[in-house]
Amino acid sequence: MLPSTLFGRTALVIALVSFAFQFFTIAVITWFALMPLGRHATSDLAALMIDSAESWAAEPPAERLWLQERLFGTHRLQVRDPPGRVSGFTRQLPYFQLLETALSARSGRRVELGASHADDGERWYWADLPVDGVTVRVGFPDSRVAVKPWLAMVLILSVGTIVALITSAWLAHWLIAPLNRLATAARGIGQGRRPDPLPETGPAELAALAREFNRTGEQVQELLANRTTLLAGISHDLRTPLTRISLALGMLSEKPERELFDRAMRDVEGMNELIARCLEVGRDFAEQDAVDFDLCDLLAEVVGEYIASGVDIRGRKGPECRVHARPLALRRILSNLVDNALRYGGGQPVDIE
Repeated sequence: MLPSTLFGRTALVIALVSFAFQFFTIAVITWFALMPLGRHATSDLAALMIDSAESWAAEPPAERLWLQERLFGTHRLQVRDPPGRVSGFTRQLPYFQLLETALSARSGRRVELGASHADDGERWYWADLPVDGVTVRVGFPDSRVAVKPWLAMVLILSVGTIVALITSAWLAHWLIAPLNRLATAARGIGQGRRPDPLPETGPAELAALAREFNRTGEQVQELLANRTTLLAGISHDLRTPLTRISLALGMLSEKPERELFDRAMRDVEGMNELIARCLEVGRDFAEQDAVDFDLCDLLAEVVGEYIASGVDIRGRKGPECRVHARPLALRRILSNLVDNALRYGGGQPVDIE
């Protein structure tokens, strides 16, 4: 079952890749280095064993004891005469198969190794070699081979596994740590807190992600500050007409006057206009995507609405002007410009060029 966290999955992938690379490396070294060396070594040993058997067969019986001592002292070989009892054994090393193949190729007859134990408990391996119509048994002790491939394999895999696990855990932590910091900072923003800026270090992709997140956090803080300012301004702008309306209602309850009623109605209309503008701002924020459109057509629509309401606006439509913007936001800007011109123009016609 796969780990549920990104850290666990990353560490698992790195560890599996490391294990696969270890097995591949061992296979390559075994096939291209150890096997050729084993073939050469067993070929040399097979030639030495056959030469020893031939020398033994050629020597007179009186000289064979001297030859026996020389073979054992120089080459760790021994000729067994008379041949004793040997038994089969499990060939855990490819070395013995390679030696049997080399002996068979050099003697021209299939040769199989047998095993026995000496008086000191050491195992000996024997081969019956045909020489001039007779069979000579030549052997060598287990200490002559003196290789422990399984121990070497266990050590390599054990050390490689420990190194792979430690390396994969460290790499996964190094890669995931910036994402954990990003998740913690995002939760802080979601809870209304302002987190500290993330360090813009590490790989280029993670550094760019941290940089964009910091920029986004600053923009969110600016939006929250603007929202607070906007709400404070709306509250202030609404509190003033509400106070006047409250005073007017108190006075109307004692002495009804038309002027007080008209003043209260103007304050209500002002409040309604302020709320409408706030709703327009909300719609502008909701409009996310900018589009291509003709600015002159949008301006003509805004002017047409004012002319229909009786406002004196002079001007003519210009050539096509394509812009890439948010239509509602730009429409509100144009309307504010026309309103300001009407409010502060002293009753003069508004000219648009």
